[in-house]
Amino acid sequence: MTRRRRLLVAAALAVALCVGYLSATIGHRLDHGSSWWHGADAKTRTEGQRTEVRFAFNPGSQVTFGASIRNPGPWPVTITSIAVDDGPVDQHVFKVARLAVNPADESTTVGFDPAAAAPFRAIRVAAGMELPVFVTITIPDGQMAPGSGLFFDDLAVDYDVLGLPRHQRVPMGFRLLVHSANGYVPD
Repeated sequence: MTRRRRLLVAAALAVALCVGYLSATIGHRLDHGSSWWHGADAKTRTEGQRTEVRFAFNPGSQVTFGASIRNPGPWPVTITSIAVDDGPVDQHVFKVARLAVNPADESTTVGFDPAAAAPFRAIRVAAGMELPVFVTITIPDGQMAPGSGLFFDDLAVDYDVLGLPRHQRVPMGFRLLVHSANGYVPD
């Protein structure tokens, strides 16, 4: 084989490896896990396929809920950030007051244990595993009409897969609603 031909074959292999790497990492998506959690201060309601977790609108108070994030694989990921909103910080409706996790383990069941939850830090989630996450948000102090509410149904997640940083809105598997039954006008 001539030197030029070897160089062309090496270049073609390098391009194929780069394309394969980018395809594998860019196509890797996280999904909602198999379970979720809420405290006694919430009520749930299911209509058809949609489940709603409802918290009462109480301006300035905090509520905590749990959602699991599933890594369907085939590669492990490192989750580096979780947020309720991924827009500009000054435009966030809900402020995240605390993030905590129960470690993802090899068991087939996802456990939500608030007492054992540790503060969130970058964490590795193996292929096929789920990460139980507790999110504490602060309810905004704003005007609400009777019967209105604020809601969201996904989390903004930053993660690395095979060294490439990714960002995705991951569905929670339910809709979180902060509901104002009687309305509220701030003083």
